[in-house]
Amino acid sequence: MSETIKIRNISFMGTKVAPALISFEQSLSVVCGASDTGKSFLVEAIDFLLGGKDLRGIPELVGYEKARIAIESSEKGLWTFERSIEGGNYRIFEGNIEAAIDAKESSTMKMKHAAGREDNISGWLLGAIDLLSKYVRKNSNGDCRSLSFRDIARLIIVNEQAIIRQDSPFLTGQYVSKTAEKSTLKLILTGADDGAIVPADARKQSESNDQAKAELLDQWVADVEDEITEHGFGREELEEQLEKLEISISSSREQLQLAQLQLNDMTTQRRAILKSREAIKDRVDDIANMLERFALLKAQYVTDLHRLMAIEESGSLFVHHEQVPCPLCGALPEAQHSTEECDGHVESIVIAAVAEMEKIKRLASDLDSTITALHDESARLSEDLIKIEDQFSGVDSEIKSAIAPELSDVQSNYSEFVDTRSKVFSHLSVFTRLDKLLAQREELFGGEEEAESGDQKISAKLSTKILHDFSKTVERILEAWDFPDTGSVHFDETTMDFVINGKLRGNRGKGLRAITHAAATLGLLEFCKDRDLPHPGFVVLDSPLLAYYKPEGEGDSLQGSALKQKFYKYLIEEHSDSQVIIVENEHPPEAFEGQLGLTVFTKNPLHGRFGLFPLKES
Repeated sequence: MSETIKIRNISFMGTKVAPALISFEQSLSVVCGASDTGKSFLVEAIDFLLGGKDLRGIPELVGYEKARIAIESSEKGLWTFERSIEGGNYRIFEGNIEAAIDAKESSTMKMKHAAGREDNISGWLLGAIDLLSKYVRKNSNGDCRSLSFRDIARLIIVNEQAIIRQDSPFLTGQYVSKTAEKSTLKLILTGADDGAIVPADARKQSESNDQAKAELLDQWVADVEDEITEHGFGREELEEQLEKLEISISSSREQLQLAQLQLNDMTTQRRAILKSREAIKDRVDDIANMLERFALLKAQYVTDLHRLMAIEESGSLFVHHEQVPCPLCGALPEAQHSTEECDGHVESIVIAAVAEMEKIKRLASDLDSTITALHDESARLSEDLIKIEDQFSGVDSEIKSAIAPELSDVQSNYSEFVDTRSKVFSHLSVFTRLDKLLAQREELFGGEEEAESGDQKISAKLSTKILHDFSKTVERILEAWDFPDTGSVHFDETTMDFVINGKLRGNRGKGLRAITHAAATLGLLEFCKDRDLPHPGFVVLDSPLLAYYKPEGEGDSLQGSALKQKFYKYLIEEHSDSQVIIVENEHPPEAFEGQLGLTVFTKNPLHGRFGLFPLKES
């Protein structure tokens, strides 16, 4: 392993956000801390910047436009590669420019792999570790394709989903790429590629119409395989994800219905309260109008009473005045004819006026009673209106502050689940297309097992001696870590996985699968280093010590054991000349402080580093 590469830093930049930079200067770098701070996303970002596709869109990434990775090659020196977070080709800069914005671009580099060329990220990386222009076999006929760095990346960059998989650490679980994956492992373990293989009976096949169809089918199958590889999803993983999504969608739908029912109920209450409020307001307005009219009526009563009182008083004067002789003619009272000139009897007018006054007083009294009752009713309605307003405010506030946002969140979650399910269906449809193509090919030439057993087919078996030595390397690592129940370790070529003390590695709990996957990945690095075989010289492991904080059960737990202590001690002592990046939840033991590069994500804006990305100000 004479030529190696090392990752010196990762950075993210945007015009309106603060840069996010994380460096890996020591041989052993540990990134740990709180959940949801970008630890696992860091692993995805490393893979993305080394040619992977589809960087996951997380909320913290909003505002960032591009990402960089600084790579130090023992052969080519130190270079920085820049890529848009949307994917695509690269800009490259000589040296380590970190998050500088004024660095001068040296050239550009393609994302898509091309055989034997270093003008693409895959070829540049392969050239840096002496693996350029290597070929791996992709089917039992001996057809080959050029080695891509993506074939190697999955063996050195292990994310949190892959590290606990029950399948082989060296296979993706995809049937269509199994041959190429086995061939890649053989290349790493032996240094010999499959470029010398001549496809079986190629001349005869090229002359056959059926074979021409098969070649076309093979091309289609290869295209679909490449599409599956680019997506990075296995069928079982997608089906499991689809099953979980269906459960989530069903649960979200129930929550949505419940939230909608609550909203409908509260809306109905608000509508009823609003109706009552309007009815009270209308009645209060009616009372105000009536009081206004009654005030005018009362004023009229008072005027009428004053007029009648005047009639009564003046009439009384006429009735009770003293009769005397006429001052003009001297006629005696009895000889006077005053009544003959008068149209009415004054006394009767006075009586009538008094009677009318009594009637008006009764009406005025009734009017006062009515006005008093209306005032009382208006006061009572005003109090009711205050209560109604309070009820309306309470219900309206609950709708706006609790139920409506909850419904919005549930609707958002439901939409997100449905969108994700559509994407999963889309990914699964690729496997459906592949099944149809494989069925058509099998119709013409039989299945893979039949092909493997044919006289003209080429075997893909690995050397027993190589696999034995590789198993012993992994066994030595597990013993150094004091892994429980280590015993003898051997490689089962059928499952392409290790059997540890008689038990298949994949049949253990996920915590033990994680630590043994880490041993297999590091074992591959050490095997190549000891035999001077090509290997990138670094590994990235996400959650290898899962058994300490999230075991599946007592048999899967490493709590109380010394493995964690010996794990870090081993990496410090045995990998000083290579690079190991560990992403974990828990901190490494304090005894190793200063002997490793430690980055802690606190999720606390007031203490230490918040996460991979700085906390954005609202």
